[in-house]
Amino acid sequence: MRRYLFISILVLIILFLTSCNVVNMEISDTIIAPKNESLPISGKWIIEDYKSSTEGEGEETIKSYLGKEALFHEDLVALGEEYCEEPIFKIKNVNTWDYLLYQYKTSPDFLNIDKDKIQIVSIMSKDQFFYEFIKESNDRIIVNIDGVFFYLKQISPIVEDEDIAEYFYQEKAMFRAESLTDSQSINSSILIGLKSLNLEESRENEEKWDYRTIMIRSDNKEIVGIYEMEDIFLPRKTGFWKVEVHREKGQDLVKDDILAYPLKKTKDIEKKGIIKENKKEVKSQDNSLKNILYVGNDYISIEKVNYLNKGERLLEFYLIDNINKGNPIKISDVAGEAGRISFLDEGNKVILSEDNQYRYSSIDLSPHEESFGLFRRNGHWIYKGRINFIRDGNYSYKNFNIKAIPSKEVVQYDELCIPWNAIKSKVPEAIDAFTSPVEDIIIIVTHNSMVIYPIDGGEIGNVQIGRIQLKATEKIIMAEWSVGRYPIMWEEEFMKNGGAPIKE
Repeated sequence: MRRYLFISILVLIILFLTSCNVVNMEISDTIIAPKNESLPISGKWIIEDYKSSTEGEGEETIKSYLGKEALFHEDLVALGEEYCEEPIFKIKNVNTWDYLLYQYKTSPDFLNIDKDKIQIVSIMSKDQFFYEFIKESNDRIIVNIDGVFFYLKQISPIVEDEDIAEYFYQEKAMFRAESLTDSQSINSSILIGLKSLNLEESRENEEKWDYRTIMIRSDNKEIVGIYEMEDIFLPRKTGFWKVEVHREKGQDLVKDDILAYPLKKTKDIEKKGIIKENKKEVKSQDNSLKNILYVGNDYISIEKVNYLNKGERLLEFYLIDNINKGNPIKISDVAGEAGRISFLDEGNKVILSEDNQYRYSSIDLSPHEESFGLFRRNGHWIYKGRINFIRDGNYSYKNFNIKAIPSKEVVQYDELCIPWNAIKSKVPEAIDAFTSPVEDIIIIVTHNSMVIYPIDGGEIGNVQIGRIQLKATEKIIMAEWSVGRYPIMWEEEFMKNGGAPIKE
């Protein structure tokens, strides 16, 4: 009896151990499953279509991408002849309209995207940005290459080892080829307008802003000159102009006058005459402070502060030639009917969200079309509208984004040849950036400095070639580029009109 009992217990123990091994084997299989199954994008893809906003330009080059393969694997990501090893995937969910408008200056309708939210997958390797993909669905993604949107379709959920080996063992370019050869000399310069709050002279509801212009000139990806001058040195089609803000103070009065006038080798005595003439044009009843938000070739965006009226702050937009005469421009004048509709839609959302009592109000609370301006955001100028209202007896306001892209008539050059995510990866504290039209340098702005890097092969170089210290509260209100033979001409005019090298 004992013998049978012992055999039965032994059999039960063997069966128990065997079943444990089976369970462990199943768990082990789950753990060693291919890791690329958890990647946000994986497998083999092919470029099947494209969309370009510039018809006819570089059509042959664009079509050459069609049919190229893309691979997404834990060890390697490849797009055509380009690839990166040990890729890092970063995911973010964004508002479709905002992302496409401010990142690429396009709309969901243009890309045939009907979702309010989309997933963005950014890929990096060794601190170098590779590409950013719009994941529209599990089997369809979109990538922007040099301003053209390419559509990719998944043709296989897995990448074979042979496909990966091909990139490791063959000599293939890892980064984009430079658009210009080393033997060519590249010249560029930029005029950057800056404003800063004068903390010593500012009081409650009576701010004082100081303005200066910085000029940076580069030659063959080397900085050959950094200069500055007081006020705004503005290049226009008719030549160089000066933009100044003059403050008038009396016993019961503080007011600002914005003066814009052509230089044209103006002598001091002539300059005084121009300023005097400009002052005559200023409306005497306009006793407000002026804060410049943006100035370009033909337009100027300002914030008008009625400091005597409990700090009411209004946005206004003008032609520079009409800064002291006439009414402000309406959003429809510069952004068309689409801009006007977006302005009204977004402005009404703000009104209704502020207080439920407005929802059934008989008072006309429609946003005023003149209440808009230009602001910086992630390397671009964007339109924002403003709703002004009274809260607890004091004036207040709320800004809102307008889904309209500033035209070239308003902002002459507003492109980034390096994606914003790549800039943030290189300099995490970046709040703004500018890249030159010939893609030779990038200026990255932080809270306390502007750092200059060369651009090599479409990537940010590793060594800084310049740094400019910023004043406290200093913000950018102008950025104007010149290339070719113009940088030297700009430098000469800048120095003639009071520019001086920045002292380190």
